[in-house]
Amino acid sequence: TASLSAAAAATAAPPAPLPVPPPPAGSASAEVPVQQASRPIVVGSCAYWRGKEAEESKSHEWTVYVRAASPDEDPGLFIKRVVFQLHPTITPSTRTVEAPPFEVTEQGWGEFEVGIKVYYHGGERAVDFSHLLKLYPEAEVAGSPARELSIDRPVVAEKYDEIVWAEPSAELRARLSEADKHAPEKGWRSSKHARWFCTFEPEPQEAEMKACYERITQELRAASRRRIEMEEEIRQLRAEPAD
Repeated sequence: TASLSAAAAATAAPPAPLPVPPPPAGSASAEVPVQQASRPIVVGSCAYWRGKEAEESKSHEWTVYVRAASPDEDPGLFIKRVVFQLHPTITPSTRTVEAPPFEVTEQGWGEFEVGIKVYYHGGERAVDFSHLLKLYPEAEVAGSPARELSIDRPVVAEKYDEIVWAEPSAELRARLSEADKHAPEKGWRSSKHARWFCTFEPEPQEAEMKACYERITQELRAASRRRIEMEEEIRQLRAEPAD
């Protein structure tokens, strides 16, 4: 009988839990919403022409990378690892970098799309990027010829991006807070490519956008005045009696 009772107890549905009323607003037990967090990063490449004496198949030495936007920030505090997917002709074509600097350097002759997957600390979802490795310079001004290859000036291609975590884990929040303190020795100031990196400073960009807005506004006002003048000229022509 005892065994039957135990079996019955095991198969019986558990009693429904009593409803728990929500904690009053402002109480210590009320759930505190997690604030979102963000961090700017830069994905890019720096390619150096090796000169006329280099092998044709190794005409360039290039580095593809993921770096912090700030030169004094340690990206290893929030980036756990970066996986670079290179062209299949490069062996090995998959490179995993577990610590900063998050970069891969190789030699070659062709441009191709690099797949990049960035993993973050705290169990956050990895983010995929795609970067076109540029080896040959383009025209700096539309319509002008591209500058010639030079061993003294690399071809740099960079893209600024901002990663946003809607509900970052406690670990990631702590790491981002630590990263805000800055660690110049862990940043990219000492990188051999540092002099070629873009700064992506918001102030000059904002000033440039403001100047562009003002210029467009003035052009629109001038066009509006000209339209009014032309309409007045047409009205006067129509009002003139026919000969």
